[in-house]
Amino acid sequence: MKLVDRLAAGAVDTGDVYRYTASGAVPGCVIEPHSVDELANAVRAAREGGLALIPAGNGTHLDIGWPPRRYDAALSTRRLDRIVAHDAADMTVTAEAGVTLGELARVLAAAGQWLPLDPARSEEMTIGGLIAADRSGPLRFGFGKVRDWLIGITVVTADGERIRGGGRVVKNVAGYDLPKLFAGSFGTLGAIVEASFKVRPLPESEALFIWPARTLAQGLDAALRTLTSSILPVLMEAVNDAAAEALGLDASTSLVIGCAGAAPHLDEQERRLRELSGGEAYRVRDERTRALRRALSGFSQPENDEGVVARISARPTELATCLPAVERAAAERGMVCEIAAHAGSGVAWCQLLGAPNERLLAEMCGWLRTTARERGVWLVFESLPPGLRAAVDPWGFDEPALRLMRGIKQALDPSSVFSPGRFVGGI
Repeated sequence: MKLVDRLAAGAVDTGDVYRYTASGAVPGCVIEPHSVDELANAVRAAREGGLALIPAGNGTHLDIGWPPRRYDAALSTRRLDRIVAHDAADMTVTAEAGVTLGELARVLAAAGQWLPLDPARSEEMTIGGLIAADRSGPLRFGFGKVRDWLIGITVVTADGERIRGGGRVVKNVAGYDLPKLFAGSFGTLGAIVEASFKVRPLPESEALFIWPARTLAQGLDAALRTLTSSILPVLMEAVNDAAAEALGLDASTSLVIGCAGAAPHLDEQERRLRELSGGEAYRVRDERTRALRRALSGFSQPENDEGVVARISARPTELATCLPAVERAAAERGMVCEIAAHAGSGVAWCQLLGAPNERLLAEMCGWLRTTARERGVWLVFESLPPGLRAAVDPWGFDEPALRLMRGIKQALDPSSVFSPGRFVGGI
């Protein structure tokens, strides 16, 4: 391959390719540049050679999307792992794309700061993967998404050029909003090589409370009641019986509420929540708090490759009618349906497990897609078993905006060097 001649020794690996499997497609090799210049050189060589690349960090979310039309090499940023700058006084940090969220958290914690994003697999997820896959977790309710914290980005485009958007200071808002364009682009527009974030002081402590519910609808109703109360949660997760068991909760269907701050604040939140719940809500104690937080953040990752993971986005009020219908439809087809919903943000993760056969699983996927369209909610299949990957549209997006998205792809990557076919509409 021509790429070998253009890169430093050891930058091309042909042995670790299965780690970078994308929706069933395996690359011919893995490129691991030692610098941004070397990465740009690899992109230029790929374009000149008519090769297709998928940018990746540690390969944590390559199963999302269509199988790529072509996949010659994975372009890993794992070796771009420097913390470029951390201005604790200005509360900003800049890191190369290969820095993991776990490492970034440790650096920030030493200064009493944090980036309040808690996606699944955060210890191994890279900064580039976080942005490209637009990942978030339960803290999304209290602190928002990636684009709410991202203030600057550097990417390498399909012609091998390095471009920057935003800056390293919070007040820099001039020009086109490149950071938001690349957030959730799934490696289709370019390779992210560096990013700057605003950060905030690390909370003194956190507390989790469990409000038991008889049904998922009742748990979601409890969340709506909490939203209109004087309680100040940073997360609210409504989980059904099956998810509660998987998370290791003592209760079955529940609303899990998280608060952060000083001890007196948490004690006051506990008092208010017990009052609101009629004494039913209780506080999780000791090490179980940390274990439950990890489990909640990691719930969106599939338990195995034979099930389906669907992400449903809707108004919080719509979840109360939509999600119980999903439970019933799965039960009618003999499946286990684990549901954990960001009840204040309107995002729900549904894992379908134990399907009697693939035909019923495909039927359930079709029912989900049809129901989502009828209700006007957004549905993405984040994980599909091998037999359904080419048959089920993971995105289901056919809105007028698709024409604009194709135009952006054509402008930035006319030769389809990056991730051809993976994204919405086969982009």
